Amino acid sequence: MFATYSEAAQEQSLSGFSAADPLNSSIEEARAKQDLYFQSLNQNLPEVSSEKDLEIDGPCGTIPIRLVYPEVGDSLPCIIFIRGAGFWAGSLDSHARTMRSLSLLSGCVVCAIDYRRTPEFQYPTQRDEVLQLISWLKQNASQFGISNQSFVLFGESAGATIALSCALTLRDKGDHTLAGLTLFYNNAGGPNPAARAYSQWVWKQYLGHDGLSTNANAVPLLDDLHDLPPVWLGAGEDDPLIKDTIETHRKITASGGKSTFVSYPKLPHAFVMHSGSLEPAYEALKTAALAAKHFLKN
Repeated sequence: MFATYSEAAQEQSLSGFSAADPLNSSIEEARAKQDLYFQSLNQNLPEVSSEKDLEIDGPCGTIPIRLVYPEVGDSLPCIIFIRGAGFWAGSLDSHARTMRSLSLLSGCVVCAIDYRRTPEFQYPTQRDEVLQLISWLKQNASQFGISNQSFVLFGESAGATIALSCALTLRDKGDHTLAGLTLFYNNAGGPNPAARAYSQWVWKQYLGHDGLSTNANAVPLLDDLHDLPPVWLGAGEDDPLIKDTIETHRKITASGGKSTFVSYPKLPHAFVMHSGSLEPAYEALKTAALAAKHFLKN
């Protein structure tokens, strides 16, 4: 049974699990607390046909990936899932509900990547690992029941920013591998001096320095976002980062690209993680999943 967001947030608070603050503890302690928070959101997971955990070679060593299959049968198209969690937290288990639900709702194989986290690794490591995964999938798709040679990148928050960086890199190489992007509440505008301290910290760990980078690939909103594959964008109206999503939509459409933007009333940042208990979150994930499926068919 679904709850309202306030009810879901209250239940989460009463559970004793809350999001970690890496500004007030060591990164190890913050990750441990964040892992417990993620675990609390991933109870009673939806059933899928199967999952396969693998490791592939990457630019900084092996990269863990997970393939999620919605059904048994013929080969299926593939969506690449790039998690959020501020670049510094999360794993293949942290967004298990979202990954499984995305696979079931789209009818696609979902391939999730456990990219290396900040502050130990900084841009462009995360982007380059996703690009390596795309290359690996193109070479090994049929072996793992994947029918397509083009892919949709599904990213949320930090993961959406990484997805945009990948799309820009492939665009600049003249590579048309991507069939589309489905992105929730991206954080693509770089550090803002007026933003809360946590947001500025996140960007510093990712870029490796204070202040705004001049690299339009690291900070995608510095680019004009021309010649991208079709994009679906979603964000909650109460998200402090919604301006980044709105600006992404504006820049894509201004350059002649295809972009769909959906705003969700009374929802905050990272609401999709509550899709197990919050109906608007589930419906938003369903809409994004169907958009990804549509991109892969065209």
